[in-house]
Amino acid sequence: MREVGMGESIAAVVVRAAELTARGLPRKAIDLLRPALVAHPLHAEAWCRLAAAHLDVGEPDPALDAAKRALVLDGDHAWAQRLAALALSELGRHAEAAVAARECVRRKPGDWRCRVVLAEVLAAAPETRVEAVEVAREAAHLAPTEARAFQVLGDAALRVRDWGTAEWAYRSALALDPADEDVHANLATVRRKRGASGRPSGDALSRAHELVWPLFSRVAAMLVAGGLLLLLAGMPKPTPWIGWFSGALVLAVCVVVGRVALRRAVWALPRYRPKVAVVAVLFGLSTLVLVGWTVALFLGATTMQPLVIAWLCALAGGSVVVLGGGR
Repeated sequence: MREVGMGESIAAVVVRAAELTARGLPRKAIDLLRPALVAHPLHAEAWCRLAAAHLDVGEPDPALDAAKRALVLDGDHAWAQRLAALALSELGRHAEAAVAARECVRRKPGDWRCRVVLAEVLAAAPETRVEAVEVAREAAHLAPTEARAFQVLGDAALRVRDWGTAEWAYRSALALDPADEDVHANLATVRRKRGASGRPSGDALSRAHELVWPLFSRVAAMLVAGGLLLLLAGMPKPTPWIGWFSGALVLAVCVVVGRVALRRAVWALPRYRPKVAVVAVLFGLSTLVLVGWTVALFLGATTMQPLVIAWLCALAGGSVVVLGGGR
């Protein structure tokens, strides 16, 4: 490789270093960047390229030093934060790595790469691995065409033994980058681990989730709006004829839910999707209380308290649906 010419700009050196790193030659990139940075010590991008190259060759200490230099200069601080977080994680300084990665997400909340790094850092510590899966899921949502985002989601899910999510994520990554041997190997590991556990595949869970969340939105509208109408109609004292409307509401909810309830993966969702479990419990409780109140009305009861409880449960479930955003 030719030496850097005296007249060659630092920008050209950075471009050449990036090309070398992409070709799997990070050591040559380091040798190219170091003398250039002696002459141009205020070039933040060059320091970031140097940090990235050091990480590629397994040298987190000099990578951290280079990232810190970039952080005090004008440039892409989010990139420098990502590199610093990865270096700190490699050094076993997980708490500091998490702080750096969270700061990166704070600076650029819409940048999927920041969330990928945060997920990698969180997955390295046992106490934050569950959070890592959710962060990686957000990264994949932000970058549905980036294989790396799905690979990190698969890695995070693999660490918490969420075989279905891991398989789905790895298969999604391979659909975008079929040549990735590491993902192929990890997918084979997941399939062996999952074995005959009886868990639905990641694809089946994903499709079921796409069906259930819109269903929850419809059920929330029916229970909240219907419950409010029943409250208004039943004041101050409900009569048995209101039970017919209450029964019609329960029947309508059962019909809507029944359209998707026959799918096996739908019944598995509450176990693997916590938000689905919470909403299902709240809506189920609301419906059961509503059924009991309906029967009580036909038997002559005149209380409104069960209806209030059913309506509050439906309202709480609807709030989770709205705030959850389907993820």
